[in-house]
This record gives sequence, structure tokens and C-alpha cells, in this order.
Amino acid sequence: MKKISIAVILALFFLGVNTYSGFSEETPASNKTVTKTADVNKDGKPDVTYYSDGAYVTKAEADTNFDGKPDVTVYLKDGKFDSAEVDTDYNGTVDKKFTDANGFNKWLNDNHPGFNDELNKKDWTFNALKF
Repeated sequence: MKKISIAVILALFFLGVNTYSGFSEETPASNKTVTKTADVNKDGKPDVTYYSDGAYVTKAEADTNFDGKPDVTVYLKDGKFDSAEVDTDYNGTVDKKFTDANGFNKWLNDNHPGFNDELNKKDWTFNALKF
């Protein structure tokens, strides 16, 4: 019985029949993540990384204390603010979470106004950030 199953699978393989039609080896271009970075303090190192699905920015990570590690993450859905997480004491653990844009933008303006242009956007579309 086992030999017949293997023979059938091999025959289908050699005839070019794909028995796993639900899977693809290549990810369609629309599912690829595109990134862009911004250098807020102009030291030649990226401080903000934007992740895009090709239509909208889906996530933005920022290194607000310039230590090379992100401490602010903004999540977006369909180009609109969804939530944000912040590591306020830079120990690698999220200390603050925001679910509304106004609360996050107030915190950002109070604590890191230099990042306001990079993390407080009205339009998070792919083209607006010129990827």
C-alpha cells in the first residue's frame, strides 16, 4: 500500500501536478514589507524605521534615546493610528501603551518633540512617505 502511494505521488510530481495548491513558494509582491528609515538627529544612523505593505505604513519604530534600539513602536491599520507602545525607561520592556492617537501625540510632544514630524502623521500612506 505504501509503495502505491509513493508511486502515485511521484507520478503526479513528474506530470507537473501540484498536490499542494494552497501554498506558494514566492510571496506575492503585495505581501512584501518595504522599509524606510529616517535620521532624526542627523548623525548618519537611522532613528525611525517605517514598515509598509505597499499601500500603507503598518508600523513605525523609533529610537528616541539614540542608543540603537527602538523604544517606541506605533502600529497602524489602513493608514490610521491603531496603538503605540513605549519603553520609557529604556530597559527593553514596554511601560506605556496608547490606544488613541491624541494621548500618544500629547505624550510624544511632551517627551520627544523632535520626533513629532516622524511619528505624528496625518497621512500614513505609502506614497506620502515616499518609499
